[in-house]
Amino acid sequence: MDPQTLSHPLLSPLKPYLAQRGSPFPVLCDLPGGSFAWLATALAREWPRPLVLVSSSSSRAEALYREVLFFSEYFKQPLPLLSFPAWETMPFEPLSPFGPLVGERISTLFRLTQMTGSGPVLAGTESGATHAIIVTTAAALMQRVMPAQQLAQHGLAIKKGDQLNLTVMREFLHLSGYRHASQVVEPGEFAIRGGIIDFFPPGHENPVRIELFGDEVETLRQFDPVTQRSTDPIPGVQALPTSEVLLNENTIRSFRTQYRQLFGGQAADDTLYKELSKGIKVQGMEHFLPLFYEPAETFFDYLPEGSTFLLEEDALPAVAQFEQEVQERHRLVGAPPEGRSGLPRATGRHLPADALYLTLPLWQEALQRFTVFESRHGAEKGGVSLAFDGVVDFITPSAAAAVNDAGGKANKESTLDRVAHHIRTAQKNGFRIALTVRTIGQRERLREVLEDHKISTRLAPHWEGVLTGQPGSTWVVIGDVEQGFAHGRIGVLLIPEEAIFGRRTRRRQRDQRYLEQLLASFSDLQEGNLVVHADHGIGRFGGLQPLAIGTIKNEFLLISYQDEDKLYVPVENLDRVSKYSGSEEIALDKLGSAKWEKTKERTRKKILEMAHELVHLQALRAATEGFTFAGADPLYQEFAATFPFEETPDQAQAIEAVLQDMASSRPMDRLVCGDVGFGKTEVALRAAFRAVMDGKQVAVLAPTTILAQQHFETFSRRLAPYPVKLELLSRFRSPLEQKQALRRLSNGEAEIAIGTHRLLQSDVHFKDIGLLVVDEEQRFGVSHKEKLKSFRATVDILTLTATPIPRTLHLAMAGVRDISIIATPPLDRLAIRTIITQYDRTQVREAILREIYRGGQVYYLYNRVQDIEKFAAQLGELVPEAKLGVAHGQMREGQLERIMFSFYQQEFNVLLCTTIIENGVDIPSANTIIIHRADKFGLAQLHQLRGRVGRSKHRAYAYLLVPPAHNLTEDARKRLDALESLGDLGAGFSLATHDLEIRGAGNILGDEQSGQIREVGFELYNQMLREAIQGLAENAVAQEKPERPEEIIPNISLHVSTHIPHDFVPDVHQRLTLYKRIAELNSAEEILEMRSELLDRFGPLPESITNLLRLVGIKRSCRQLRILKLDAGPKGASLQFHPQPSVNPQAIIELIQQGGGAVIFNHQTNALVVKNRLWDVEEVRLRALEELLERLRPDPAAHNKVAEKAPPVAATGKARIVHAGHVDKRRKSV
Repeated sequence: MDPQTLSHPLLSPLKPYLAQRGSPFPVLCDLPGGSFAWLATALAREWPRPLVLVSSSSSRAEALYREVLFFSEYFKQPLPLLSFPAWETMPFEPLSPFGPLVGERISTLFRLTQMTGSGPVLAGTESGATHAIIVTTAAALMQRVMPAQQLAQHGLAIKKGDQLNLTVMREFLHLSGYRHASQVVEPGEFAIRGGIIDFFPPGHENPVRIELFGDEVETLRQFDPVTQRSTDPIPGVQALPTSEVLLNENTIRSFRTQYRQLFGGQAADDTLYKELSKGIKVQGMEHFLPLFYEPAETFFDYLPEGSTFLLEEDALPAVAQFEQEVQERHRLVGAPPEGRSGLPRATGRHLPADALYLTLPLWQEALQRFTVFESRHGAEKGGVSLAFDGVVDFITPSAAAAVNDAGGKANKESTLDRVAHHIRTAQKNGFRIALTVRTIGQRERLREVLEDHKISTRLAPHWEGVLTGQPGSTWVVIGDVEQGFAHGRIGVLLIPEEAIFGRRTRRRQRDQRYLEQLLASFSDLQEGNLVVHADHGIGRFGGLQPLAIGTIKNEFLLISYQDEDKLYVPVENLDRVSKYSGSEEIALDKLGSAKWEKTKERTRKKILEMAHELVHLQALRAATEGFTFAGADPLYQEFAATFPFEETPDQAQAIEAVLQDMASSRPMDRLVCGDVGFGKTEVALRAAFRAVMDGKQVAVLAPTTILAQQHFETFSRRLAPYPVKLELLSRFRSPLEQKQALRRLSNGEAEIAIGTHRLLQSDVHFKDIGLLVVDEEQRFGVSHKEKLKSFRATVDILTLTATPIPRTLHLAMAGVRDISIIATPPLDRLAIRTIITQYDRTQVREAILREIYRGGQVYYLYNRVQDIEKFAAQLGELVPEAKLGVAHGQMREGQLERIMFSFYQQEFNVLLCTTIIENGVDIPSANTIIIHRADKFGLAQLHQLRGRVGRSKHRAYAYLLVPPAHNLTEDARKRLDALESLGDLGAGFSLATHDLEIRGAGNILGDEQSGQIREVGFELYNQMLREAIQGLAENAVAQEKPERPEEIIPNISLHVSTHIPHDFVPDVHQRLTLYKRIAELNSAEEILEMRSELLDRFGPLPESITNLLRLVGIKRSCRQLRILKLDAGPKGASLQFHPQPSVNPQAIIELIQQGGGAVIFNHQTNALVVKNRLWDVEEVRLRALEELLERLRPDPAAHNKVAEKAPPVAATGKARIVHAGHVDKRRKSV
């Protein structure tokens, strides 16, 4: 293509250079802020060549990627936008790179093979299509990669109608590095069920489901990894490898040969060599990538001729810096520190640096083959001017710098005035002004703030909408641009929200649906775990057992009780069974004993008493008059807009709930629950700002000096632009400072006081306090809690806690306790990398040094106080480069606080400590934790300890040091495996089992209720609580004492097969989870939805599953009609009724009259008996029973009523009904 045909006005200066190659690179001047991305999209749109954008760092590359997305959003033909990130591991580190990053790299490299015609092409795409933007970093381009030919051979294009052999596909997935899983959730997993193939290919947002008809691809669909339900059909998919190292016969042979040549014959004894020789993946094997391929290639080798590079200003210096880091790491891992020859080398064997990475000269030489432009800000002699006017004047030299300059109290209002003034000037000069924001909420805030400054705005759908607008118009558009720019000739001005409100950190959130599903489901239930049967008590799970009753085979859940009694629970009754969350030391119940019923009745009584008290307190608060705060006015909106993160959905809901409480006339008493770093402090800040702006004082109470200090720093930073005076009261303040602070609080000079329990002492007086924020109330003493109660009468109370509160408990207490749960974790790009390994001095030293050398801090958890000082000496000898501190619970409180505060202030970089850090403060620079003898900890505690790291944008590491595998108990192994697989920061909510559940519930309900939960288990307790509160609510108007409705539990025997066949769902945990969900279906709509889901996930349903779904529907009808027992077989059925059934008596009379003697009513058993039927076929029998039950309904309106709410129908003389038992004690099944 001739460069002279380029039409975009930005591209005119580039035309003479687009066909040039070689050095020196043409320099592009005056590319401020987001103009680099705008230029790139304009060029890519008209220049049909791959365009490679090179950034200096991964964070900048991510920002650039988002900016390119914004500027290209309006293209009619979507512009392929690809990412090629660097590994996040350090050079020569014995850890494999993060899976999703590898997926992005492979996906991009494969796309390049298609551009050059060497890779397989999916139908509907062209091999020669070379329009693409690739965003990468200097470091990523220095890594050597697998050869393009190897990658092209391992890419499989699959489309509808293709022939695909199941065995061949399974083999392909194995060779391409996919892991087999029971259900596909993460990239690189696959599952095969009958003719359905689920797999999660690299570079895809969602996994793919292929349904075969014989060997033909019938459908391809994406599906949701959380719900496992199909979403959108797709025409085809590229199945790509999951690793850059492919373990096959050829690559393993190459590795073995080159490894021995490089390291000598004795290297054959290395664990790495032995494992890889067997085709077993090893952590860090990617750092030996060149040994698997002869030769390895580079990213440049993948690019077609004519590709173009745009280098950001700092890209070339970043190449030199990375080369220096590689050399330094190579030196570090190869030798002990000077003078300490007895220390181990930091790693084992490693390749020469230039085998794995390009040198700077080779990198520059590779670029000579392409057209390259380098960006440099400011005037440059001989540079190419693109006529940008630079960043807008009121924020010079950049948006971020200006906002920092405007950080003082006096400048805040003038900053907004300057923005408004500049916009008005630009309007007069005919500029089209674009104000970019990231969210709809921020868009509305910005428009409101500007409206307050007499600036009216319009909404634009995208960037092109701004460019085509009228000169002088001002637009607000959703987009992610870090810095703004102006171009006088084109007449456009772009101002990002950061230029007005400060830098905001983008946070991606993981889908948190079904956070409690793991708790309620049986997905992690292991044989030997404790379970609770609602009617028989606590027993031990014995697995799923197949049993035949006559000729009918079904599955039963086995529960073992005291004296080795066994209970076989039909799978349709799993709604009566739940996991027990509590102490493993609790005694098993005895089958048939009255003790369990007494325990339940005692618990129910205590729950009712507590529910009465909660309802009473709620009514008391409703009748109390408190201060009514204002709503979200423009000043509040301006403050909210300066929050430096994007609000998570849960956080936004919590903030809204708090503001509504404060605007109410009743005093607020709300609990906000969320893990450390989830954003509770911002909720408190919004409330405090609202209170101070309305003339009230605020007290913020923290349990420790360090937490108080941290809150003080956070509040000071956020409130700096506003005239708000803050005070800190803690032991770190001198008596004189405290005396002055107390004076300012009493006379009203200070608006916000932050401190420990010092705030509760008698000499603390507020002039006009309106809000009390309490952080971790459960960590205060009894006397402090009593003092807090005195505030609750008139002051708004906001309580914060980091202990997980299960959402089910929250829902059960709706209406009697104001709780907000922030369960959405603020995920940056990288989750916590968890490594389970034996204690090894070399690896411990390497882990500590890696963190220290990147400027971070390390927790080393050693939970033996008696010899912790001795171990500290050993650790100091092992890592003399470290500054070491020691902290444990037997220290005096003041000494411990000083140690922790010093660590917080980064005075030392390794803290050797006990579990005292479990509920520690948020230390973003601590990103490595090493847990000694991790097998001694419970799963929930390990998760909480691991959560001390991973609070920043850096990759966090958790090393779990354990004894050799043969010394680990099976339970310890399972706990560690579960933790290793859960890398998410927010997984604590889905892991909220055992002690965390009880602790969390205790925070709301009190210690006595925690004991009740231990007796009956969390789920059953939760059900009782929900029933009690519902009963109180329903009887509140009539002032009646609620009576617990008798629960109808039908005993049903249909003599049909009702199970999930092993070959249909082979994984026992998946079957258990499905059985549990099916048993809990409570409406016809839910049953249809489950049937649809099973068809989607597993294919055509066997008759036994269809029967199971219909049985659940029949059980639901029996519960509604209050039928105690239903027994049906080939010749007829018997239906035994409750004394107060919910049936239509006229229907029974008609059935008897029309039955001709084949339908009778047995007065002794109170049962309707249907005889002389031809129900040998299961389908006929089930349909007849469904029709019979439908006919017995009292009226159409009762169709959807649940049994407990169905109105009792008085029994007639002819239909006297007597209650009968439903437990077959001989079979001991229910």
